[in-house]
Amino acid sequence: MSGLARLEADLRAAGEKYTGRWTCAVTDVRTGDHIAIDEDEVMPTASLIKVPILVGLYDAVHEGRLRLDDRTTYEEVHNCRGSGVLQHMTPGASMTVRDAAMLMIIISDNAATNMCIDLAGLQQLNDLWQRLGYARTRLFQRLGDRAAGLDARKMNVSSAGDISRMLTAIASHKMVSREASVDMLRIMRRLNGRAELSHRLPWNELNMLDNPRDNWVAEKGGAFINGIRCGGAIFHSPRGHFAMAVFGEGMLAGRADHESEGNQLLWEMGEIAWRSLCA
Repeated sequence: MSGLARLEADLRAAGEKYTGRWTCAVTDVRTGDHIAIDEDEVMPTASLIKVPILVGLYDAVHEGRLRLDDRTTYEEVHNCRGSGVLQHMTPGASMTVRDAAMLMIIISDNAATNMCIDLAGLQQLNDLWQRLGYARTRLFQRLGDRAAGLDARKMNVSSAGDISRMLTAIASHKMVSREASVDMLRIMRRLNGRAELSHRLPWNELNMLDNPRDNWVAEKGGAFINGIRCGGAIFHSPRGHFAMAVFGEGMLAGRADHESEGNQLLWEMGEIAWRSLCA
């Protein structure tokens, strides 16, 4: 049995312990070898949609509609409860487009995400993803819009396959442009928390792995009610380089906090993959 086949077997065996629905995709960035476990199933993305939004923002820059050093302003219309700091600040704060992107990714700021959606254009984002072949990735509204109620599937959706392929393109420096991909990686590597796929890796107190130039993770996750947890990550070490996406829905057994069943799924899947391909 090949290494990737063993990894798929290990992932499936681990997933059998969990309730709810889960999907997974893993791509070896160097060889293109791929694991697909229900990867085309459309799943709610929660904050993981912020990665496709980041791609759309950099595409707008590449097309000349924006500049990363343009100034943009946090306004009341962007306010959104949940993660982030801008919701607690007085509207009127000014920052660069890149700073808004940084807040969107590294602390998952929802208000900054709405700023990025407005900058790139909601319809333009959806059109771009369809054009690039991410047919299952859709953003239906700005974050916090009450039209969806608490139905995550009416907010934004994607699939493990779409996110894995998107992350592989970023990791290969082929998303938008080499320069854009490198900068998106730079931002995603600065994620503050490690609550998703990389949670069980050997981080030190500085939130770094040993030999961080060679060993690193660029990632983003998402969480919502009804046991929705998801994560997308690019793992890199001298031994391996791979992209991974895992989605969970209905992970309702046990506790409902940051150590919920859905979080445990992500932690275990990420640890298994890292040990198999990178450690």
